[in-house]
Amino acid sequence: MKIAYLITAYTNYEHLKRLVEALDDELHPHFYLHIDLKSKLPNDLKSFKNVKFIKRHKVWWGGWSHQKAINALMHSAYDSGYDHYILLSGSDYPVRPNSFLYEKLNKGGEYLNLLKGFQTHKPENRIKYYHFDHFDRRDLKSRKTRLMLKFENHLRRYFQKNRYPFKEIYHGSTWWALSHKTIGYILEYIDDNPTFVKFFQTSWCPEEAFIPTIIGNSPIRSFCKTSLTYTDWSVDPGPAEMTERHIALFRDQIKFDGVYGEFSPFFARKFSDDSGKLIAEIENKLR
Repeated sequence: MKIAYLITAYTNYEHLKRLVEALDDELHPHFYLHIDLKSKLPNDLKSFKNVKFIKRHKVWWGGWSHQKAINALMHSAYDSGYDHYILLSGSDYPVRPNSFLYEKLNKGGEYLNLLKGFQTHKPENRIKYYHFDHFDRRDLKSRKTRLMLKFENHLRRYFQKNRYPFKEIYHGSTWWALSHKTIGYILEYIDDNPTFVKFFQTSWCPEEAFIPTIIGNSPIRSFCKTSLTYTDWSVDPGPAEMTERHIALFRDQIKFDGVYGEFSPFFARKFSDDSGKLIAEIENKLR
């Protein structure tokens, strides 16, 4: 089984190294990393022969730039012909033995959350109105941010996207595990449908709808299963950082109920450089 882990990261490099070491086993997977150009490169990973840093660009929260990084990771890994491509953030970590993941992958299917239509937590205004990239929309002290947000609010009074370049909208979470055939389908769709790509370039959090909409409107949809990543959205702003409470939760149950249905996670997020003691507990009690 050939596995490529596609990872987007920008900080917490000590934990990122722990993540790579936890997944680097006898199957000799490969790791493709996109590091935000606004951040320094993690020197500790440069000695790993199976780690490749792809060409970088700046990633801005909520903008197209994150989906652009995901697309670049898929392109970089695809020609090597892996069986499975697993998208992770640098703040993920496995909470089961690696064999748990391999058993899942051997059963087949595409691990991608899918919900048809708009949801309360993912409303139509995410794609109907124009949202722009290349600024930190959370930094309200920034003059550029205030001006851009004011411009977006002004623009939506007069201009909206009334024509959608897809049959149905689908939403999901960012993180997935997909087969070589499905990655090929996605890349070909991107190349053949520039209008679709352009539409999502001015959408809000497009990575939660871009690939789900491609797959949801294809025959691949029938092979989709719920994602392998656990995220706790019970806090605002989320996601919550993992704690000992979550470790106890993973110890006591395998299956969970979520917005997308029942799922059995292999990964959890998020962790940080300060999660060392928690990682040790995971290794001792769960893996």
